[in-house]
Order: sequence, then C-alpha cells, then structure tokens
Amino acid sequence: FGWYGFNPGSTLTMKSGTDGALAAQVAMNTTLAAAAGGLTVFILRYILTKKYDVGGLCNGILAGLVSITAGCGNMECGCAMFTGLMGGIIYTLASKLLVVMKIDDPVDASPVHGFCGFWGCLAAAFFDWGLGFTHFNGWNGFGCTPNDANNGCKGGHLNGTVLWVNFAMCLCIILWSGLISGLTFAWLKWWGGLRIDEATEDMGMDAKSHSPPKAYALA
Repeated sequence: FGWYGFNPGSTLTMKSGTDGALAAQVAMNTTLAAAAGGLTVFILRYILTKKYDVGGLCNGILAGLVSITAGCGNMECGCAMFTGLMGGIIYTLASKLLVVMKIDDPVDASPVHGFCGFWGCLAAAFFDWGLGFTHFNGWNGFGCTPNDANNGCKGGHLNGTVLWVNFAMCLCIILWSGLISGLTFAWLKWWGGLRIDEATEDMGMDAKSHSPPKAYALA
C-alpha cells in the first residue's frame, strides 16, 4: 500500500480535476505494472520448475512496481502493463544471472531494485505519452514540456535525448553506489566484521547471540 502513497502521492496536489485524473492514472499504471510483473514471474517460475512459487510472485509484483515508478505519471496504461511485464522477465533473468555468477543475494534485492530500476528509468523515456517522438511530457503530466518562450511545446526528438540522459544517470548511480559499497565492504573484510566465524555459522546466530534462541517457537 505504501507504493500507492508514493506514486499517486507524488502528484502532490488534487486541487483540480486534472490533478485528480493524473493521480488516478498513476494509480492505474502502478496496479497494472505490478499485476503484470507478478503474473509474468509466477508463470515463468512454473514453466521452469513445475511448481507454484509464491515468493517469486511477490518478487514479481515488486519488480513491476519498481519498473513503473519512474514513468508512472507519463505513460499510457498499455505501456505501463508492458513495462511491468518486461520487469518480470528482467527480474527472472537477473536472478538466474546472480546464481550463475555465484553472487549471494538471498532476497533478490539487486534483480528487483537494481536491474528493474534501470529498466524503469529507460522505459519512462521510451514510453512517454507525448505526441509520437516529437513531444515529451515527463513531469508535466498530461501537458507537454513547454518551449523556452513558454507559449507552446518544445519540439525535437526529446524522447531520445531523455533516454540517453536517463541511461547516463543510471550509470552514474551504479558507479557511485558501487564505489561506496565496495570501499565499505573492503574495510569490513579487512576489519574482520564482514562474516561470522564458522562455529557461529554451525550453531546459528539465533542460538549464539539472540534471545529467544529460536526465531519461531513451534513447540
């Protein structure tokens, strides 16, 4: 439910019918993308494993939500649904890639938020509902990006420009977060605080350090 507060709430106002319609459009796009992402992963997991994977369904919903967040207010419902569907596929492929690369991500946070977030930023530019590829609405909702004189729409192939700008932004985020995370984990490894010792691994952190010593008291 937080995503409905975040996405439609980002319109920041409902003082007019247009504002309310935009918030409703955002809510619809958010719902469609989440449903498409969840169903896509659920079906793909069943095809691959012949099992109903509820955890995969939940992560697929998150993949759809992450994918649509950047463009929830500037694309039509059909494009939003396709964005969520592609988010589900990208999440599935990225999750498999981490397994092949032997990268430990037990909750699939990187495939959901990293890979799908990258895709969502590109989709926001590519599927913008401006007039063809000659106008770009972006943050302007149902209206186009105004020209410098503020008396009409800015022309040119803005979608392509914004696509490359968003691509560069994603690369900068990857470089920045990767550098900071790499330095942090390198320091933790040097300090000896990155992993617990093998004896604690065998015993389990619940029994060694937590109270009560069991996460779930079944007896």
